[in-house]
Amino acid sequence: MNVDQFSNGLVENSKNHLAFLRSLHKEGTTITSLRYESFRRYSQLWLPFVHRQMTQNFNDALVNLIPPDDIAWLWHCHRLAPYRYVQYIKKRFGFSEDADDSRNIFKVLEPTHPFVFQLKNNAKNEVFSEQIHGLLSKHTIKLFSEMFPNENFFLDLNEVTKCLNEDKLSTDLLGFDVIKSCERQASFLWQVSGPNFCNEDFLYQGVKNYIKFVKLMGNKSKPQFLVPTYQIDLIWHTHILASIAKYHDDNMKFSGCPLEHDDSLNDRSEDGVLNLNFNATRKLWRKVYKEEYVVSGGMYRGEPPAEYFKEDWAYKNMEYTLHQNEFLAHNLIGQVGASSHAKNVWTSIDASDAFIPANPRSTTKGVNANKKKEGYIFGKGNKGIGYYSLNTRESYDVLIKRLQAQIQSETYIAICWSCLSIFYHFPFFTPCIIPINIAGGCKIKKLKDQVEVAKKRRDAAGPIDDTTMLEEIGERLRIKQDITTNNYDTFASACGATGGAYDTG
Repeated sequence: MNVDQFSNGLVENSKNHLAFLRSLHKEGTTITSLRYESFRRYSQLWLPFVHRQMTQNFNDALVNLIPPDDIAWLWHCHRLAPYRYVQYIKKRFGFSEDADDSRNIFKVLEPTHPFVFQLKNNAKNEVFSEQIHGLLSKHTIKLFSEMFPNENFFLDLNEVTKCLNEDKLSTDLLGFDVIKSCERQASFLWQVSGPNFCNEDFLYQGVKNYIKFVKLMGNKSKPQFLVPTYQIDLIWHTHILASIAKYHDDNMKFSGCPLEHDDSLNDRSEDGVLNLNFNATRKLWRKVYKEEYVVSGGMYRGEPPAEYFKEDWAYKNMEYTLHQNEFLAHNLIGQVGASSHAKNVWTSIDASDAFIPANPRSTTKGVNANKKKEGYIFGKGNKGIGYYSLNTRESYDVLIKRLQAQIQSETYIAICWSCLSIFYHFPFFTPCIIPINIAGGCKIKKLKDQVEVAKKRRDAAGPIDDTTMLEEIGERLRIKQDITTNNYDTFASACGATGGAYDTG
């Protein structure tokens, strides 16, 4: 398998990523409780600063921006939720929804040097090269000071003390708490500091497994969400952080849908959601790839020891021995994956292939110009008549309209039969009408249930999010697999112009 299929060199960038985490750890940045002052500097100073430089001089301004360590860490963790980050940036800085702007949304506010930060004294900064980054860092400070003359570029501990009483202020950016994300990511370095992560062959294997992991997102038998090994998770983090724009393009190429990263699940109990979905991921991996998912040296290592939270930990080549009762989840060590999990997000209706216009009606009798397309629903929606991808919310609006049209049609038929029975008063006619009406009523009820299912799917957070259905609906529809497989019935799922109000064939 070719590891160069991705747009970024993931093996080399993974090494840089690990060096970045080690260097921040040595400074105490990742293991010290972040205060509101750092969040203020990131959200109210740094992001507007980067945005101004980008809009004033898009071609070369971004290459000149090297953040200080505390801002680099918050920016790093915020971008690890790539689509929520993009959503926030789009709303904060007023990007439009039109197609011409959609590509730039992914390009803006991304660091050109994603695994570099600067300190007041960079002598011991592992990721900083004076030859490469020296002038860039000075230029960044100069531009920052021009825009914010009364602000310190580096974190002032005196300002932190002043802001202690403000720590209760919200650190939520459009539904994503950046500080909590930093707290969750603080132990990630521990999980990826085993000896195998210094082995280049192990990292190459990680890229190959990551490609397989991404491709599983397109598998209809996937569980509620996929859970990576830590070997895969390191590569996944690196892929996102290197460039969200390229990450998005790569995932569309490999799985056909956006792939959101979520690290909010941390319950490692054996019957917890995280562990159950890891086991389901492991089972699917075996089925698809005919190999074991667990990789030696790339799994959960247990929670970090106390020594890890000391700044000198990263300097030491520590061998850590687990004691039987030291951790609650000791029986899971080496057997389960990361706390990250993969889920899709809705595709914009303006994205390529999200909507395919209908072909003109065929002039040849019996030839349908708009045949079925897997993963699409045919109908009339906001973009007109055509095929709507099931990865868009708009596809479910189209589906709901079609189902409601069928309900209206079936209701009209039932009324007509009832009217005939009343009008003619034929004794032999009524026994025929009764089963017809019963069958029609059952069909209408089934269609209404399908409308409710479609509404639940439309209102979910993403196209593969697990949607809990009422048991009675599931029973009536005789659903044998998760609604997340997008299989409703032959009319609703991946249907072309084979019937209904918009048959152009």
